[in-house]
Amino acid sequence: MRFLSRLSQMLASLSESLLYFLLAVMVATTFLQVFFRYVIFHSLPWSEEVSRYALVWLTFIGASYGLRCGVHVAVEALVEALPPGARRLLKAGSYALTAFLGAVLAVYGFKLAQVNMGQLSPSLHIPIGLAYAAVPVGGVCLFIHALALLKPSPEEVES
Repeated sequence: MRFLSRLSQMLASLSESLLYFLLAVMVATTFLQVFFRYVIFHSLPWSEEVSRYALVWLTFIGASYGLRCGVHVAVEALVEALPPGARRLLKAGSYALTAFLGAVLAVYGFKLAQVNMGQLSPSLHIPIGLAYAAVPVGGVCLFIHALALLKPSPEEVES
């Protein structure tokens, strides 16, 4: 379990850097598109595609990173009303279901990306499967983070 926890921590660190990079790419390409369209009066045909693919990757990597950091929206009134044992059980069940979702995303996302590798994007002429590859990568990250979070923290065990 220690290996999984360390792997999750390294993955979170890598994800954070990747998220900053993807956000910067989205902002820069959108700014360039607006500048070129309204100042130079010439559109950049590739900028919308780059921004869209960056958003797709940002979404799937960000979802797993959000799980790791505990920032997903949740209604905790019911959870907080439960006794500590039931609370731990409910959280473990939630992480187990999330790990299952991550595994499903990884398996079927891989198939989806593989099927779409032969199709090229209109502007960039790269395989569309590269954009779809965000689904299995995000699924694997989600799976790893959820399994790492299944182990209760020392504060939860003491309560």
